[in-house]
Amino acid sequence: MMEIQKILKPTEKVVIIADYREKEVIEHLKKFGVKINEMNLAFGDFICSGEGVVIERKTHSDFISSIIDGRIFEQAKDLKENFGKPIIIIEGYSDRQMNENALKGAIASLLIDFGISLVSTRNPLDTAKTIYWIAKKEQSEGKKEISIKVGKKPKEMKRMQEEIVAILPGVSTVISKRLLKHFVSVEKVFKAKDEKLQKVKGIGKKLSKRIRKILTEKYE
Repeated sequence: MMEIQKILKPTEKVVIIADYREKEVIEHLKKFGVKINEMNLAFGDFICSGEGVVIERKTHSDFISSIIDGRIFEQAKDLKENFGKPIIIIEGYSDRQMNENALKGAIASLLIDFGISLVSTRNPLDTAKTIYWIAKKEQSEGKKEISIKVGKKPKEMKRMQEEIVAILPGVSTVISKRLLKHFVSVEKVFKAKDEKLQKVKGIGKKLSKRIRKILTEKYE
């Protein structure tokens, strides 16, 4: 064990952005000399490089549950959209079982459709070792160092802005994008007068008045 710990001791400072809820793995990483920036991450649990390496940690039981309820594919979609090199770590083993064909199909989809790498680990310590070496490899000479930029925030911000504007009656996602492109911000869209709204393709006089009524009517 002493030899293993000696090998794991970093020769250069490794920096990892970690979701603050991953306490057990974070403590192990700190013992390896890793500098941890703890945050509330929207996607993934550990960000290991400026090249977009993100790791989602799941226990074996949670991995199976997330396949059964379909949650894993929503998470995979978010990871793929916001990072260049997504990885899912499946930690430990449990008695949780599911249909073998369904399991293999889900794994194939994660690998092929979403381009996500799957890695198995034994326990939180083994997970920390795996994360450490991935981060160290990514941050070695010639690699782009990690930054505090978490995922592709601009892309996520744009999506949220589009969804907010699309809440308006009669406004589709397509029209929402047109409104934001024309007015630049959500605030300006909501403050725009009838005649200004009508300059956007897809918004006529009737729809513009309906939008203004929703935005200005008193809540009683």
